[in-house]
Amino acid sequence: MRPTTLLPLVALIGAGSGIAAQDSVRIAPGNRVRVTAPKISGTRIVGTYDHMDADTLVVQVGGRTRSFPRTAVTRLDVSTGQKGNAGTGALYGALFGAGIGALALGTSAVCADEGIGGTCALVGAGGGGVAGLLIGALLGSASKSDRWQAVPVTAAPVSFLRWDNRRWLLGASIRF
Repeated sequence: MRPTTLLPLVALIGAGSGIAAQDSVRIAPGNRVRVTAPKISGTRIVGTYDHMDADTLVVQVGGRTRSFPRTAVTRLDVSTGQKGNAGTGALYGALFGAGIGALALGTSAVCADEGIGGTCALVGAGGGGVAGLLIGALLGSASKSDRWQAVPVTAAPVSFLRWDNRRWLLGASIRF
């Protein structure tokens, strides 16, 4: 292949990576972040982003500064806001209420004496489900949780290094 044919291909590869990079979330000091580094800590650590250089991620956690080697960080998420949990609460409340209502009315002595235990269970499930849905939605809307979006932590950092006090070197870290 001739070099003049390769040049447009190289330009297209570079353009595609630039477009993909524009879709990622920007992270700034003070943002709430969640760091996953299994080799250092067994759990995810939630804190405030301080800064990140070529080989270290620095996060403020509970008033303390925590530093993580970038090679140890398997995932970095940034909070994009909070959301309510009314839908999830309504679903769990409806299921729990329907179960309790069906069990309570289906096994009641009045329905058992009349021989209509199945009908009573359906009525109890309907009434309990509606009540559970309303209570679950109310409790779920009071509960908030973070929305997390992944941030690429293994992007190719480029740095200039001083070598022998005479030469400058261009250093890059690439991970596949």
